[in-house]
Amino acid sequence: MLNQRQVQIMEHLEHSKASGLELAKITGTSKRTVLRDISQINYLLGETGEVISNPVGGYQLHIRDKQAYMNLLHQSMYDDELILLELLCHDFRTLDDLATTLYVSKPTLSEKIVFLRSHYANRLAIKSKPNYGHYLDETITRKLILLANLIDKNPAFFCNRLGISMDDYNGLLQTVRTIEISDYYPNIHSAHFVSLLLAAQVLGDEAGEVASFFYAFDIGEAACTLLTSFTSTQKQRSSRVTVEQVQQMLQRLAEQYNTSVYDLELVEQLTAHLKRSIAYPILLHDRKLHNIANIKAVYPLAFDLSIAFVARANEQFGMELYDIDLIGLYFSCAMERMKQPASKVLLFSDQYAVASINKQMIEKELPAIELILVMHRQELNSVLEQQDIKLILNNAPFQEVNSDVTQISIKQVITKAELQTIQDTLEKIDVHKNIKTYFPEALAMNYRNKLSDNWDAVIAGICKQLEANGTLSEEETVKIKEREQKGDNLVINHLAVPHCTTQRNQAFFAVFVHLIHPVEVDGTLVQNVLVACVNPNVSTELKVFSYLYYVLNEHEEEMVLGIEDYASFIACIEK
Repeated sequence: MLNQRQVQIMEHLEHSKASGLELAKITGTSKRTVLRDISQINYLLGETGEVISNPVGGYQLHIRDKQAYMNLLHQSMYDDELILLELLCHDFRTLDDLATTLYVSKPTLSEKIVFLRSHYANRLAIKSKPNYGHYLDETITRKLILLANLIDKNPAFFCNRLGISMDDYNGLLQTVRTIEISDYYPNIHSAHFVSLLLAAQVLGDEAGEVASFFYAFDIGEAACTLLTSFTSTQKQRSSRVTVEQVQQMLQRLAEQYNTSVYDLELVEQLTAHLKRSIAYPILLHDRKLHNIANIKAVYPLAFDLSIAFVARANEQFGMELYDIDLIGLYFSCAMERMKQPASKVLLFSDQYAVASINKQMIEKELPAIELILVMHRQELNSVLEQQDIKLILNNAPFQEVNSDVTQISIKQVITKAELQTIQDTLEKIDVHKNIKTYFPEALAMNYRNKLSDNWDAVIAGICKQLEANGTLSEEETVKIKEREQKGDNLVINHLAVPHCTTQRNQAFFAVFVHLIHPVEVDGTLVQNVLVACVNPNVSTELKVFSYLYYVLNEHEEEMVLGIEDYASFIACIEK
């Protein structure tokens, strides 16, 4: 069976080639894991196809039998969901029952059941009863939600399994679109509502109170009863979610994390998202957003806030919200909106026509900078004395500029490559100048962890030692340990970055720690740790995390894993 990560690799390589490091970034794992995945993919593909190493560089998927490939992909993507469907539609299912349905051996099914129980441990109660088989120990309401999620994931596939024709599905969808469902049940998409209607039609088995609204859909009395009860409860929950309530939650988070990271736009976005999540809850594990790992690395505080926000929302509104990634993206966008003022860049040129063209191109492609055009040396010196210039673009090929400010030479009309160089330089320039300040050598240490220690034990030991020598406060120690225990740990190319917010005046500092023995953190092997404290009210912290992400990922994972001391770490990030 292909796992979710392997399916993601195959889908990517089907359309374009990629290096092992690129695939590691896409899947949010290590290059070593990707290589193991490629070996497993090739074994399972057999004669159907092969992931080959391209002579030009990178990997690419070569498919020999398109239909067989699609069947394998399809089966791998839906085996887990088919087991859930069987458990939803029957009181009990034995391994023999499931083996007949899925065409999979009983040993393989046993492994799948163990995986499902672990995968859904915090969402669903998948149980077994001797002499009866496996079953789903859930209320009819939660079963309704889960079945609707399955139908919504792939209507054609799951409707077929349920004996519902696509004509019926499309007809019901058309009916829903002609009715103003928002008047009765707001904050839900038409397709989601249809999934609820069909799930209720499959599961409804009791008569009772019915809202007349549901009679328009011709789904039966029992289904109408079930949906009346469900929508009534969800509307009551949704009514408690107000802009004022969400703003109060964000204010408490701001106080907890010592920062104001929200604006009215974020408040409105989160309020709308919570209402949508109540109207149509998601219990089904879905595939992770592509390229989310890089955003988490650049905005770790945003995803820390999202974990805390989701926990509070679930408790306060009695809802079930599991996906922190989308909430994290909302927080990331808010933090991006509140970034520091634009960096000042000086463009020095002795050719007015070329300078005008370059100015227009730079301002168009890099709107986040403030460009100052200077045509004469006297004016140049004056601007450098009076303004905080981050970068000089020397567009005067025969004139030197004597200044400590970082410079980039541009010979004529600026190119796309030069524009990219400007952007990369600005993102790294502040951090690069202050590396020894942000990562002080005096605080670096080795930590003699035991071979049997897990990550919780390691981080507790490191924090205890740093607190004892006065590097961390008691409050910072508690914050770091609590954050690491929540999961979704920040690991950048095999370097773990446990972190917390702080009220120190210093914008950012991190302690480099080398572990005597490697330890697994959220599925990734690490032997080096950066214990970081950040002041979220100073936008430098965003630049430091961004810098670490891009610089560390320029190296092969073996090099990062092979860092043995502070000097080699600094050499790695100064590149």
